[in-house]
Formats: sequence, structure tokens, C-alpha cells
Amino acid sequence: MTDKHLPTRRGLLATGATGMALAAAGALGATGPASADTQNPPAPSAGRADRRGRFAGKVVLITGATSGIGQATAYEMARQGARVFFCGRREELGRRHERAIRDFGGEATYLRADVSKEADVRAFVSACVRVYGGIDIAFNNAGIESPRAAPLHEQTLEDFEQVWRTNAAGVFLAMKYELAHMVERRAGVIVNTASISAEVGFATISPYNASKHAVASLTKVAALEYAGKNIRINALAPGAVDTPMLRRAAEAFGMTYEQIAQDYPIKRIVQPQEMARVVMWLASEDASAVLGTDVDASGGYLTG
Repeated sequence: MTDKHLPTRRGLLATGATGMALAAAGALGATGPASADTQNPPAPSAGRADRRGRFAGKVVLITGATSGIGQATAYEMARQGARVFFCGRREELGRRHERAIRDFGGEATYLRADVSKEADVRAFVSACVRVYGGIDIAFNNAGIESPRAAPLHEQTLEDFEQVWRTNAAGVFLAMKYELAHMVERRAGVIVNTASISAEVGFATISPYNASKHAVASLTKVAALEYAGKNIRINALAPGAVDTPMLRRAAEAFGMTYEQIAQDYPIKRIVQPQEMARVVMWLASEDASAVLGTDVDASGGYLTG
């Protein structure tokens, strides 16, 4: 297939033909259709966990970590010595990842929680503090896509509220309870998963687009409110990441990874481990002067 037969970014934005595919933040994860990568992305870390690593002794709380970006971040953090406390709705999968992290010498605890439910979020954060004595870093990553692609007048309030409760209210609730703890300690770092959908509009996925704009806005407001309390808050803006969310969107719209990749300057689909490394940078002292930003980690999509 030649480039002239591939859809353009302008056309996609106007028609929404691959709105979900381009906007998918990848909060879930697995291998998708064959990629048209022309570069070799960084490989996942391997080997035993380093208990004296970059995040040695740090307590890292992660929502939506049973797969995708959340899973990759849990693994990478654990390999660098962090004590990882993570949640997701799929208990069997969560337990499997808990065992896998412990098998390579990392420290991790899984607790089932649904971030759309305040009681679950409150219990999840409290359990992390109880088990590990505190929270140094929180990565609020849990998210879902729009249930269906349709113009706004065909969307239902039920669909909108479903996405909003997880993507927007879920981040609000997570920060609410994380910050209450961090304020007492006068220290902490929070990273929220937004999306390129927080910066541009994609036709036919208004619930998802609105929810991710809300995440970016909540991040900015919270960053201002807590900067003086030694708490840094930023957001991550992924584009097309190799996850089940992207796979579902690609299949729904009859598109290949090659077609989707054409709208990205790097001409490939980004891997979850690459997102994990951006999260780790934002969580580290290397980013000590960075707060209130929605970091473009899309492979250049927002620069054109």
C-alpha cells in the first residue's frame, strides 16, 4: 500500500474514521495487529529487580495496571526497586502480574478496585498506606474508550457518564485520596494519563475526548494548588500505543497499524514500555521543575 492510499490526519480529524484508534491512551494492553515499525523501540527491561535501583524503596501506587501502560509501568518501576501497589478490575490477571513481579525479585501487591467507585478508590489508597506505610508516587492510569463511535447527537448520556466516571471522575477520586495523604507528608508526585485527545478533537468519540480534556484540566488545577506543598502533578499524553484499546479501535474501523502509523512522525506504533519510561522520568528528580504539564509522548503527533 502506498502513502497516497493511506488516510491523512486532516481527514481523520474531520471524519472521525479512526478517532478511537488515534486517540487511544492505551490504559489496557496486549499485542495488537502486525506493526509497520520502521524503527526499533526500546526493549522492555529484563533480568532481576535491582533493589538499589532508581526508585529503590519508593512506594508507587498505580491504577489500571493489569495490562498496557499501567502494567508496563508496574514492571519497570519494580525492576528499579520500587514497591508497587496496583489495581485493576480483572482479579485473575492482577494476581498473575503480582506473581510475575515477585518472580523476578520485585515487590508488588495487587488489590482489585474500580476507580469509578469512590468506596473502591478510598479503600485502595488506604490499603496502600497500610501495607507500605505511605505513597511516594501515584500513577493514575485507569481508563476506558468510548463505547461506540457516533456523532454527538447520537451519543447517549449513559455512554457519556460511563466514560466520564472512569476517565475523569476516576482521576479526580484518586487524586482526592492520594493528595490527602501526600499533604500530611508534604511530599509526593502524581502522574495522570491523559491523551492526545486532551489537546485536539476527534470526531465521533465525544465522551472520550471530553474525559481526557478533563484529566488535563484537573492536572493543571491540582498542580497549582499543591505546588507549594512539595507535590508535583503532571499528565501523560500518549497517542497510538500497542494495547487492546488500540487493537479494538483498529479492528472496528478496519485499519492496520501501518495506516494508523502514517499520521505519526516516527511512523510506528509506540510500545507501552516507552510510556512507562516517560512516567518514570516525570516521577523522578530529573523532572523536579516540571509541573502542570500534559507531556506529549505520542511520537510527534501533536507537533505537526
